[in-house]
Amino acid sequence: MSSIQTIAKQFALHNKLFNNVLEGIEDAQGGERLSQEVNHLQWIAGHLVNAHYGMAPMLGLQNYKFPYWELYTDKTQPPPSNRALDTSLKYPPLSELKKYWNELEPKFIEGLGKLSNEQLTSEMPFPVPTGKTMLDFFTFIASHDSYHIGQMSIIRKYLGKGAMSYN
Repeated sequence: MSSIQTIAKQFALHNKLFNNVLEGIEDAQGGERLSQEVNHLQWIAGHLVNAHYGMAPMLGLQNYKFPYWELYTDKTQPPPSNRALDTSLKYPPLSELKKYWNELEPKFIEGLGKLSNEQLTSEMPFPVPTGKTMLDFFTFIASHDSYHIGQMSIIRKYLGKGAMSYN
């Protein structure tokens, strides 16, 4: 199995976990925060959805647009141009974020698995902590997704829900 196939399997697991961690959480609970220093589920989930839609063109998925990108993106910031949580903004409900996630993820995972060795060894315009090739980039993003899904799992418990399922 190639390196990218292994990483694609990790993204397939993230797809399942993203849905599982939000299972049973009402839209109204999406904006609850553990403290003023912690992002809420609407921001974290939206950040992940926005990141995946932002990477979609790298996988040949030009026709996928996330209509809330401006809530999560600040083009004045260096790549990846993330916008911090802004309590003055109205973020989309969790059900809407799940809809956009599930619209893209099967194609995202399929496209990831089809990347050629030439594409994977090409240099990115900016480095990530794991290196500067496209393979390094997606290796880092797999870790990034795990980190944020873990944060969402903690918030899930704070909201009184059971532990996130791996099934």
